[in-house]
Amino acid sequence: MKRIMTTRLTTINQTTTIAYIVTALMLSTAVIYFIVASQDYIGLSQSVSASISSQNSISSSKDALADLIGTTNEMIFFMIVGIAYIPVALWMLVKRKHYSKPPYIVAIIGSAALIIFYIATRTVNLPTIGLQTDVGSIDIAAKVLQSAVIAGSLVIIRRSKVMLKEL
Repeated sequence: MKRIMTTRLTTINQTTTIAYIVTALMLSTAVIYFIVASQDYIGLSQSVSASISSQNSISSSKDALADLIGTTNEMIFFMIVGIAYIPVALWMLVKRKHYSKPPYIVAIIGSAALIIFYIATRTVNLPTIGLQTDVGSIDIAAKVLQSAVIAGSLVIIRRSKVMLKEL
């Protein structure tokens, strides 16, 4: 009986640790998205000042306008994603018992969707986005963190099933 209780407590402690790690990964991913959005903002301000100083022709201004709109949309997207990661991470902290699966399911779906979207933007010519050819270290870092969020969330969901059966 004592051994079963010790095993159960160990499982709960490990699950709690994993939950805190997943939460930290979620917040780290949000920070990365905010960094990328701020880089887009800096690039946007430089593009605006460059286009204002050199208005050569109508066709170049149309291209510049398209670039500005694309960069603005990208910046807004990154801000929304960064903001969305924060409440889900806080939701994970609030559900301390870790029997609650919804925040982890949301994290899995959201992170997987963003990974799939990233791959799609690099392999398919999507409308209004086009075919992106750049792959940076910050992109890879975000995808690694998102993959870790998925893996950690899956572990917690699996352990929560086991813990509920034991109760």
